[in-house]
Amino acid sequence: MQSIYSEFVWFHGVVEDREDPLKLGRCRVRCLGYHTADKSELPTADLPWAFPLSPIHSASISGIGTTPVGPVEGTWVLGFFRDGSSAQEPVIMGTLPGIPKEIPLSEIGFSDPNGKYPLEDHLEEADTNRIARNENIDKTIIQTKKDNLDEMETATGVGEQNTVKEPETPYEAKYPFNKVTESESGHIIEVDDTEGAERLHIYHKSGTFIEVHPDGSMVRKVSGKNHEIFIDDNNVHVKGTMNITVEGDTNLYTKGDLNAKTDGNVSHDVSGDYEVNVSGEIRLNAGNGSSSVKMNASQIKENAPQIYLN
Repeated sequence: MQSIYSEFVWFHGVVEDREDPLKLGRCRVRCLGYHTADKSELPTADLPWAFPLSPIHSASISGIGTTPVGPVEGTWVLGFFRDGSSAQEPVIMGTLPGIPKEIPLSEIGFSDPNGKYPLEDHLEEADTNRIARNENIDKTIIQTKKDNLDEMETATGVGEQNTVKEPETPYEAKYPFNKVTESESGHIIEVDDTEGAERLHIYHKSGTFIEVHPDGSMVRKVSGKNHEIFIDDNNVHVKGTMNITVEGDTNLYTKGDLNAKTDGNVSHDVSGDYEVNVSGEIRLNAGNGSSSVKMNASQIKENAPQIYLN
């Protein structure tokens, strides 16, 4: 007798439920040719759970590998029944993109019961991500980034200032070279292999992002608070110019020694008061040239320390 498992019976259908109580990534799928569109006859809750088929690089055991979630209600999927013609044990092999023309009625089967997908502003266009297609970019985070470039003033000397602008994204993607992953809330990852415009880009829906440009330059922008914690040593080597502009207060606390060295000149422009509190001795050594101290104050307070100039 031939086993039912020797048969290969495939299907395609629509995901109507992904709230798997076992949290295995299963979805309830209404399959064309096997299930009616009439929900009064076959409610979504009575559809069989379809298991996701994970790729070979995902272990799918003990939490190791890629979490088997992704389809949303309304997603078209392709799969097979592992029990053959009995068609009670569906397995999802993949999803099927298309070009949705209209919002289907949620009361009828083969559609999103919640009426959310497909999104209304994505009708009449390919389901492939807009950033991957380089179409309707004005409706994507690429345009959002271009409209919110940062600009800061930097100090280049006493009384001098310069302006540094945030580099604009060099996005010039060409289909099919930009591999894009976008989540439901709007988080995006890009691996763009477009020749001459190769980029790596991780974007959070809040506007925080890291982007590596074709020449290896990197822009890192944090929309909220930033915290960096180093358990061990931290070394920063800047071979060019380093500019730091803080629009609020700045606090620096070192529990050990603090050493600062420069091979050039030092200029310090202070618009307000300047206070130095030292518990030990202060030594100022001027090796070459003249030494001068200029004070425009009308008097020096009593008990002030004497200044010796050799």
